[in-house]
Amino acid sequence: MPATADPDFTPGFSPRHDCAVILACDAAYLPYAAVPALQLAALPDRRFDVLIGSPQRVDLPASLAGAGIAAFGAVDPDLAGSLPGDARRSLATYVDVFAARALAGVYRRILVMDADVVIDTALSPDPARLMAADMAGHAFAAVRDNRQWRNPGKLAPEFKTMRWPSAPYFNAGVVMADPAAWIAQGMPAHAAAFARSDLARLGRDQALLNGILRGNWAEMSPLWNWQFTWASSHLLGMADPFIIHFIGPTKPWLAQSASVVPTRYRELYARLAPDIRPADLPAGLDRRHWPAARALRRALGRQWRAAGPMLDYLNRFPDPYALLDPRRVG
Repeated sequence: MPATADPDFTPGFSPRHDCAVILACDAAYLPYAAVPALQLAALPDRRFDVLIGSPQRVDLPASLAGAGIAAFGAVDPDLAGSLPGDARRSLATYVDVFAARALAGVYRRILVMDADVVIDTALSPDPARLMAADMAGHAFAAVRDNRQWRNPGKLAPEFKTMRWPSAPYFNAGVVMADPAAWIAQGMPAHAAAFARSDLARLGRDQALLNGILRGNWAEMSPLWNWQFTWASSHLLGMADPFIIHFIGPTKPWLAQSASVVPTRYRELYARLAPDIRPADLPAGLDRRHWPAARALRRALGRQWRAAGPMLDYLNRFPDPYALLDPRRVG
C-alpha cells in the first residue's frame, strides 16, 4: 500500500488527457471491472484516459494493457487511518475519495465508477463532455440514490441515524470529482474527521460522502448511473441510460441474473479474453431467458404505479450533460 496519497501508476504511463474515467476495484473484482474499462477504451475519438484504480496498483493482463488501459494505486493515509475497523476489509470501496486527493494536479476532472457497471456504447456516451460540465464550485457531482427517484424528499437512513433533516442523497457507484476543488475546500481532513467520529454506525464510502457533503454537490442525470433493480428493469429500454449500475446482489455475471438482467449485458462477460476471464464464470451468459410470469407481473405493476413520479424525475434533465442543483425539485 502506498505510504502517501501520491498515485502509483503503471510503469511508463503518462496522462494523455486532462480527465480520466476510473474503474474502482481490487484484484478480485478486476475481471468484472474489465468489461466497462474495455468498453470505454474502445469508444471512438475518446478524450479521456481509462484507468483501473485500486488501493494497491494491480498488474493488468495483456488484454487490458493492449487496449490502452493503465492502472494506479492510491490511498489517502489520513482517511485510511481513520476508517472504522470493519470498513478496512475493503479499502477499494474508497477509491473515489482516495483518487480525489491523489489525482489533484494530474487531472482536471475524474469520473469514478464501481466495477458492477456496463456501458451502453450504442448510445455514444461522451464522458469527456460530461466532465466539461459546470460543477458550480462543487467538488463532487453524482446521481441521486434510487430511493429518491420517485420521492425526492425521502429521508436517507444515514441522515435518520444522525437526526438530520431530509436532504438530497446520492449513490456513490458513479461520481464525478474536481480534485482541485476537493483539496481547496479542505475535504480530505473533513472526510477523515467524519470517518473517525461517525462512519462506524453509518456505512462506507456512500455514507461518508453524503455525510460530509449533505447537499453540497451537483446533480447528474440518472442516465449516468441507472441503478438497475427488478422494479425498474423494464423502464430501462425506454430511458436508454449510458451507464447501467447493477446495485444489490443480482450481478450480470452471476447465474441467478439469467431471467432478470438483459442478455445484451450478460453476454459481455462471456466475451472476456482468457487472460482476464474468471475461472468460475458460469456458462450460458449469452443465452436468453424469460422471466417467471409472477415476477414479470410484479415488476410491471411496480413500474405502472411509479410512472408519474418517475417521469417527473426524468423530465428534470432535458440535457444529460448538464448538471443541476440537487436541492431544486420540479
